[in-house]
Amino acid sequence: MDSDNAKATAPTAPADAVLEGPRSPQSLVGVTVSGRYRIDRLLGEGGMGAVYQAEHTHMRKRCALKVLHPEMSRLPEIVARFEREAMAAAHIEHPHVAAATDFGKLDDGSFFLVLEFVEGKSLRDALDDGPFELGRALHVVRQICTALLRAHSLGIVHRDLKPENVMLVEREGDPDFVKVLDFGIAKVPALIGTNDTSPRTVLTRQGMVYGTPEYMAPEQAMGQDVDARADFYAVGTIAYELLTGRRPFENENFVALLAMQVTSNAPRIAEKGVAVPEEVEALVSRLLARLKDDRFADAREVIAALDAVRANLLELGQAGGFRPPTVSLPSMGSNPGLESALTRSGSYPRLAVTPPVQPPVTEAPAMRRPLALPMVLAGAGAAAMFVFIGVAVVVQSVQRGEAPSAASATSSSAVVDASVGPSASEVLDEEVERARLQVERGNYGAAIEILERVEEKAPTRGQVQELLYKAHLGAKNLKEAMRHVGRWMALDPKADRPRLREEVRNAALTKDGADPAFELLETGMQGVGVDILYDIAWGGSGQQYPAAAARAKVSLAKPSVRAMATKALAVTLELRAAPSCEARFALLTKARDDGDVRTLGLLRPLQYQRGCGFLGRSDCLPCLRRDRSLVDAIAAIEARAKK
Repeated sequence: MDSDNAKATAPTAPADAVLEGPRSPQSLVGVTVSGRYRIDRLLGEGGMGAVYQAEHTHMRKRCALKVLHPEMSRLPEIVARFEREAMAAAHIEHPHVAAATDFGKLDDGSFFLVLEFVEGKSLRDALDDGPFELGRALHVVRQICTALLRAHSLGIVHRDLKPENVMLVEREGDPDFVKVLDFGIAKVPALIGTNDTSPRTVLTRQGMVYGTPEYMAPEQAMGQDVDARADFYAVGTIAYELLTGRRPFENENFVALLAMQVTSNAPRIAEKGVAVPEEVEALVSRLLARLKDDRFADAREVIAALDAVRANLLELGQAGGFRPPTVSLPSMGSNPGLESALTRSGSYPRLAVTPPVQPPVTEAPAMRRPLALPMVLAGAGAAAMFVFIGVAVVVQSVQRGEAPSAASATSSSAVVDASVGPSASEVLDEEVERARLQVERGNYGAAIEILERVEEKAPTRGQVQELLYKAHLGAKNLKEAMRHVGRWMALDPKADRPRLREEVRNAALTKDGADPAFELLETGMQGVGVDILYDIAWGGSGQQYPAAAARAKVSLAKPSVRAMATKALAVTLELRAAPSCEARFALLTKARDDGDVRTLGLLRPLQYQRGCGFLGRSDCLPCLRRDRSLVDAIAAIEARAKK
């Protein structure tokens, strides 16, 4: 919904409103929080809380205000993670990090966090216009690294860097000034900001998997302990994407995607049909090294490498679009002519870059936006850290409608009600096109009104159901959106696309969209739906969205649902349900033959089950050591994942 529509439809509440009992997300609009933050409008809402645009009434300054739902505020670990996010954003204090300025509690017990209001364009939206020229890409990546230099110096690992969490804002004449957002799933030292010198603990455990699959370092995907080098892998993926318009690894199946990242080296940029200087290729390859020890040791090393590369390119006249740093940061390198070169206006010729080869949509998943939520994937004991469906720092940016592809439009419009004659069909085509344009412009109410009239006359048009789904989704009517998704998928076999799966999964995590979304996952999406249910149940939602996780586990217990599971998922579910060491041992042969990386996440920790018996020195699962079955199963799955 665009900002004007949001403002027009947001109901207000009296300034002295009493915040008691359950409330709708809109109910805070018009309320003054903590005596100084006036809530102007709702900008995003999810299962954990809501994000508002607010104004500090004394300073007359806009800010973003995140509020936990009251029921979430009664969960100690959720509150603890919310506090950690506040501490991370507050203590980093860096020009390229969106800052947190306040933290408190509402009258009903809900916690709130006040953040810097960032107005600009996300790196994801900027990429919609195509790959960046070389100098511009290096400029953006360097700024991200300077933000990481500060965060890592405090022991903070972001763990969810991606284009959605990087904003480009206008600042001091630089239209590409970077702001890094959303430390909601960051790894944060427990005692950050205190004078306590006792050993620090962290609110994470080995085996938990945090992040967004497309940007996860291999060790992160396997639930191993992560450090700053996991963030460098994400930076490498972003750099690769900025230069090519594609990510190094692409697969619509997140299990296969993780297997590629865990077992394969990233393809060279040249393999995507893009020519870059060899030193740029080498830098990105090192960021994307599969083994963390082969990556840069710290952010200062990355920045120094970037500066050396850019200095060389400037000398060669190949740093097209380069802008000098906007803040005082680590040395720009030892090249004596570099500083003067950086300040020359208009003297950076573009590097000749071959456009990336774009395969047909029907043959490759190509670029899709990653999951709207940071995804927390299955590992041993996997659980999620708190994060909102909405952005951590509210962004004022243009929302785009998504026009149907030519292939989709052709196949959908071919299905017309038999009672509609040719001339009437042409009229309906015009109405559908009008509605599509309204969706693109964010006028969702107008689009719905047009489409409902068309639906009465031609209920079997797949394109109408597609546009109704998109319009209701844009208007935040998740229940109606999911209802039309079901109709669309029944009419058009090509409707099942990666983006659609993401939207169904996200809807299942919300109160309004859960019922129709779960119905789709259980009956209308076959094996893909079962995979999504598994991710909701054990991919971290147990703590992030406990109600949705519990419901997904109930769904997966139904024989009709389990019957649709792949062999790999079936054995993974059996391993999770195995009540004893002997029961696990009996499944090892099946796991060896059919298991995938999800199964691997359960098997690997079984190799080190110490902690039982006297002083915790005994093996808890001795039966798994009677032969090589466990070792062979792990090796077989790893070998299969590499293919």
